[in-house]
Amino acid sequence: MEVERIHFKEIASTHEFAKEREAAFDRKKLTCITADVQCAGRGRYANRQWVSKKGNLHLTLFLAIDPNPNLAQLLAFSAAQVIGHGVLIKWPNDLLFEGKKFSGTIADVTSHGVVLSIGVNVNADVETDQPTTSLKSITNREWDLNELSQAITTQFLHNLVGDFPCAQFNELLTFRGKTVVCAVGAKRIKGVLLGIDKEGFLRLQTKQGQVQTLSSGEISIAEGGSYPE
Repeated sequence: MEVERIHFKEIASTHEFAKEREAAFDRKKLTCITADVQCAGRGRYANRQWVSKKGNLHLTLFLAIDPNPNLAQLLAFSAAQVIGHGVLIKWPNDLLFEGKKFSGTIADVTSHGVVLSIGVNVNADVETDQPTTSLKSITNREWDLNELSQAITTQFLHNLVGDFPCAQFNELLTFRGKTVVCAVGAKRIKGVLLGIDKEGFLRLQTKQGQVQTLSSGEISIAEGGSYPE
């Protein structure tokens, strides 16, 4: 698939730009939108802002395809493949290094297709409500943002062909085999993280031995270690 690239020095949000302008995009191409700086970026949750700094990657993709529940996970997985260096995935689509977050992915189904966005702390550290790091801190070198953007986009298009790489995703999944708590709204579900299924849903085994499948939520490691307790 041909890629059409749009770049801004500064924009409110590449994600919102894509949602607003999607009707004008060529539906036979993958539209790739980047920006040096965003002044109104957001995270997966409405009340969680993604802090934008120059030197970091702000990448949005528009595809005129049918919605798929694990496209955001596929983008995060593609980025993890490109970056390497022991990067792990925190379900559903955050990237961590040694427990510190440096990337997040969001997705929205629109009237003409799907808008996917990934933010990566590349050459600048940021401070949020959770431990964070950057690729520069991880690798002790500067990264070329244009090369990284192209590499992630190319890898994503490669992974888009065929079935979702469930087994490979599970190999990079942090907390696998550990007891976690998954917050789903006001509900808290505790269990051993078995991995994800082919739809990208989380599989937790509760203390009673039942396996619960979750389509969304926020996971954290449980106090007290693994079962039995």
